[in-house]
Amino acid sequence: MSVVPLDRRDLAPVPRIDPAHALIAREQRDLLCAMAYVALGVGDAEQAVTLLSLVLREMPDDTEVLRLLAYALVGAGSGGQALAALDRLAFLEPGPVPAPLVLLRSQALRLTGRLDQGREMFRNFVALRRGEDSGQ
Repeated sequence: MSVVPLDRRDLAPVPRIDPAHALIAREQRDLLCAMAYVALGVGDAEQAVTLLSLVLREMPDDTEVLRLLAYALVGAGSGGQALAALDRLAFLEPGPVPAPLVLLRSQALRLTGRLDQGREMFRNFVALRRGEDSGQ
């Protein structure tokens, strides 16, 4: 099985869909996300990407799904797509980036062959964690 190809258009802003006209309801979104968690738990990141992509087609501004998608894309070895998801997430949630997302970005950069940037991002992650551990 291969990862469903995404391009930056899949993560670009799209017009909001009226919930009454959405193809999936909140319950279906939650079910697809739960299935994606299970897929990740059994090592099938590609299946998780497919499931989460379905949700994002209907709910493109769902930051919880974008976070999980970035994680799944890294697990599937799709660093470029993970970076696109993280960029979209940063656009939707401006401000300080949480340490786990900094770590994901470092892994995505490594997957794209940008090792120096990945190492620097990992150093940023370590510094953020140290700051959290010291109570700053």
